[in-house]
Amino acid sequence: MKNLWILLVLIAAKVGYAQDVDAVYLNAELFPGTDVSDVTKLEAGIDFPIINTSKEKLTIGGKFQKTSYMYVDKDVPFETDEIEDFNAFSFKLGYQRRLSDSWSLQVMGESQVSSNFSEKEIKSEDIFFNAMATLEKYNESKNAMWTFGAAYDIKYGLYYPIPVISYTKRINDAWAYKIGFPDARVKWSISEHHNFEGFATLTGFTGNINDEVEVYKEDYSGTLRQTSYIVGLGYNFSFFKTFQASLNGGYSMYNSMEIQDYSNNEVYDFDSSNSFYLNLGVKYKFKNNTKIKSLY
Repeated sequence: MKNLWILLVLIAAKVGYAQDVDAVYLNAELFPGTDVSDVTKLEAGIDFPIINTSKEKLTIGGKFQKTSYMYVDKDVPFETDEIEDFNAFSFKLGYQRRLSDSWSLQVMGESQVSSNFSEKEIKSEDIFFNAMATLEKYNESKNAMWTFGAAYDIKYGLYYPIPVISYTKRINDAWAYKIGFPDARVKWSISEHHNFEGFATLTGFTGNINDEVEVYKEDYSGTLRQTSYIVGLGYNFSFFKTFQASLNGGYSMYNSMEIQDYSNNEVYDFDSSNSFYLNLGVKYKFKNNTKIKSLY
């Protein structure tokens, strides 16, 4: 009965935020050479529009992510076997609607399992819920847009909601920028198929420790959380009209990793140093039929 309840919770995601680009995608992410561990993330997913009209779009999606930590033993004063490998998979619904010529609404909801699965089963603590809601206001005379809302998403490694706010402007065919949080970017398009992009973005990881982990000879239950703020430069290449490959490199200006108990109290702070960052990705993009303004 417990497993049935977990399954029902997993598939009953709330209607949620639709990404600007619906796609099938693969990503590989690497944080090499910190003084605590090397972090590798491999992710595959799909966001597929099942309703895609000029006024609204409903998207269904899911992803799988494998996150691996290769610890430097001398800097972690306890056995790390239980917290080296985490797997996550999710089910997501997104909804996007044009409210008027200048206003649009986007909402997202996602049910996600993220765990080290040390007991080879899904527990209720392995299940997380993500959500986001934003409103966008387009200013035609300035060719600019305000976005504001809020998000709660474990991909940031945080246990509380954060504000989502940005100002996006299209300067000309070649240049556009977005100033805001948790993501800021500037893009230079040198042709239809090539663009460079500077970015500052929040990223991270959350995974449940499926069984107790021993820290300083005491057993604790809880989660592993990592939060990083990355500044970097990326290159995007579009080909065959619907495919895009990307290469991003940067450096973490802020990097935190902790084991926390289920009350979100610190059990152990890894005191991670800042590190270089590398991301490789490829995606196949689905056509977007909505007439919602997109300046970036």
